[in-house]
Amino acid sequence: MSVHNHLNATGRAHVGQQIGAQYNRFVEHNETIYHTSPDDSPDRRHKVARDFLAGGNPRQAEEILRRLHHTGHATTERAYLYVLSVLSDRSFTEITNELSDEIHHAMNAVPGETRDEWREALEVVNELLRYAHAEFSEGAIENELATPLKMFGALSVDRQDEIVTHLSRILSGAEQEWLTAARKHQVAVQRMSGDRVGRAWKFFEADPRPPGRWVTAPAPATATDWRDAVLGSVATVSAIVTMLIGEVTASAVAGVALVVAGGYVAVRCTTVWQTHTRHVHNVWAHRQPQPYQQEGKFDKLVDQCFRAWNPEGLWETTEGYRGYLKRRLQQQYGHYECHPFELQWLIRWHVLRIGQGFDYPPARPAEAQRAANFRTVGAIVWVAVLGVLVLVGEYGAFLLGVGGWWGIGGVARIVSVSRTQRLLAQDAEMVFDGEQAEHHRWRGVLADRPSDLEMERWLALDKAHLKNEALRRANLRERDLVTYVVLTERAPFARRSRIIGGPPRYEAYMVYIFLLTKFGMRTTRTYLNLTTGDVRNEQHQMCTYDAVASASVTEKGVRTFRADGSPSVGNRAGRVFRLILLNGTCIAEVRENGRATGDEPPGEDDELEDVAFVPAAGFDSALRVLEAVATEGRDWINRDRERKQRWARNWCTSPLSGDTIGFGGNSGRTNLR
Repeated sequence: MSVHNHLNATGRAHVGQQIGAQYNRFVEHNETIYHTSPDDSPDRRHKVARDFLAGGNPRQAEEILRRLHHTGHATTERAYLYVLSVLSDRSFTEITNELSDEIHHAMNAVPGETRDEWREALEVVNELLRYAHAEFSEGAIENELATPLKMFGALSVDRQDEIVTHLSRILSGAEQEWLTAARKHQVAVQRMSGDRVGRAWKFFEADPRPPGRWVTAPAPATATDWRDAVLGSVATVSAIVTMLIGEVTASAVAGVALVVAGGYVAVRCTTVWQTHTRHVHNVWAHRQPQPYQQEGKFDKLVDQCFRAWNPEGLWETTEGYRGYLKRRLQQQYGHYECHPFELQWLIRWHVLRIGQGFDYPPARPAEAQRAANFRTVGAIVWVAVLGVLVLVGEYGAFLLGVGGWWGIGGVARIVSVSRTQRLLAQDAEMVFDGEQAEHHRWRGVLADRPSDLEMERWLALDKAHLKNEALRRANLRERDLVTYVVLTERAPFARRSRIIGGPPRYEAYMVYIFLLTKFGMRTTRTYLNLTTGDVRNEQHQMCTYDAVASASVTEKGVRTFRADGSPSVGNRAGRVFRLILLNGTCIAEVRENGRATGDEPPGEDDELEDVAFVPAAGFDSALRVLEAVATEGRDWINRDRERKQRWARNWCTSPLSGDTIGFGGNSGRTNLR
């Protein structure tokens, strides 16, 4: 909503605090790439599903693509994406018979005569799955991998990235080693592509709300001003009438002329002087600290920006200005659904402006000084007239003339109110022009803000790079691993942002990498700055499986049920996973989409966490692996081998030429082409 309003706030005005939301560190971008409606066309739903898959939410993509597939809208691209969405972030043990049937039907629904890049990519997926089946069931021969690798190498880079990313949990160690060997250098390079350092931070900036004019009104004329003006004017008129009663002499006419001339000069110049005096007083009054008021939703952000951005460290001297800015923002934007971060650019602009000496009451201009001088001249003329009245014996007119001087001040103060209003309006217009220019500049800065899909790609490349580095440091190869797990959580105090319907993105992550070999488990904990790609403070731990005492999951949230007993949509704030050794050491504590350990105090934004919760991709699959390690100890390796063999017996893919191999039974070795 654009705000182009004109507000007047007088010194006596009282505006109640309108607090629409608590201050928090969450930014939500109003984009619709993850939104569908029942009336959407298949192409629109296809695009949303593709964005879900690329954005790290394969389950949502799977649901949309399944409906398209079952309603007769299958294409080679949709079949390929559907198979990827089913396999993405799932291990082999999670591919049930039902999912196997879905993959089988999707592959066979593709017309045989259709040849495009999507069909070729789908054939590569098929061949990789067939090799994994053969390796898990009876042991594969090394040269059997040559065919899928050759087909994989013929694909475009984008298709290669998609296949490696979404099939990473299900491919065998040999396949991953062959597929990732040539990509490790590419991953290290591509993770910094797209001007990441110059653009990624912009994702965590809110859309700037347009500024609105803000004009403060001067204090109105008081009863004293009106009393002085009325009584003084009556006294002046009475003095003139007194002098003109009786014989009209030259001295009386001259006295009246001097009274009128001196009074006019005094009133006019006093008005100018009072106008500038009132203007300065009004500016100062709004910049002075005020008594305690109820906290508004912009207050914390104002204080934070003044601490972080004030170039001269003028924290103590800006208390009054900070209070003025808080009151202005609350009165001007508090009635709207305005997130504080939408005005962060405006607050920063005021911080820099105040640091440069602007927005303080200006020095008295030359016009005001000239008016003060002419006011003195008018006063001298007035005194001279009074002296003449005494000399000629007009004592009554003298007394009335003395009282009339008070009327000059009263009239000047009343007239100066409207003139002061015009000066304040000119000040507001100058500030508004500066705010508009800054708003335009800031929008230009954010014009190339990365998309949610770019943020997901950078994070995925970071996780792949950190996994590769962990293998290199441990002197391991992919085929040395039984499996691996990568978990991420928000780093303490990291800013966060999200697209509506998408997963939250964090400015920084704590990345946990678990490398599980035949002999034990290696864990790496790394701080990752998503905006720059920098990693630091790595922590490495090694332990045997027998040293693992427990793996626990704590879930916070509420699950509701419909009248028929079926589960409804739950309100879940996230889960906390802990892996503890026998000696009591917690080697991993990972929070899913929640507040990081050591973050802001509890209760500040719990409500927002519930609303914004999106299940973290791969979290459930990772928990199954680590819980199996904690439950089965060293025997989990044998159990894992049995699970792989059982999956291989129940999983058979068929060539896309149409010949079908049975699902759900022990079909033996799959015929590799």
